[in-house]
Amino acid sequence: MSASFEWQLAELVPHKASLSLLDDVLEAGNEDARAGVRIAEDSLLYDRSLGGVPAYAGIEYMAQTIAMFAGAEARRAGKPPAVGFLLGTRRFTAHVPVYKLGAYLEIAVTQDLRDDQMAAFSCTICENGTPLAEARLSVFQPRDVEEFLGVNG
Repeated sequence: MSASFEWQLAELVPHKASLSLLDDVLEAGNEDARAGVRIAEDSLLYDRSLGGVPAYAGIEYMAQTIAMFAGAEARRAGKPPAVGFLLGTRRFTAHVPVYKLGAYLEIAVTQDLRDDQMAAFSCTICENGTPLAEARLSVFQPRDVEEFLGVNG
């Protein structure tokens, strides 16, 4: 699915391949983005005893989809993707306890608010159009991550 998109996932999300949970870039617009995740036995968060991935992992799927959104925004501006931080989540609701083996999830994020380096997104996870989870995530993307972390100071 990501083959039809302008950039590959690895070009948009600054995660090491082993920590990337998303499988497909479905779209990345100016205010929203959609990513796909297939639940497989080799998925990083797969729990054999549950027969899938615990629903709370949806928060990370949402956060990585926001990172993908920000990466596409950076690429359109001619810049590489930058590091961002999840500040928190509000109103996370999971309608299922587990994302079952074989499921294909669509994660959608919409930017609701942006104020300089901070933003808030409404997020949903669906399977075949059925909502499985939703939340509102707050994120922070510093202009200079090394200065913010005190790396060179």
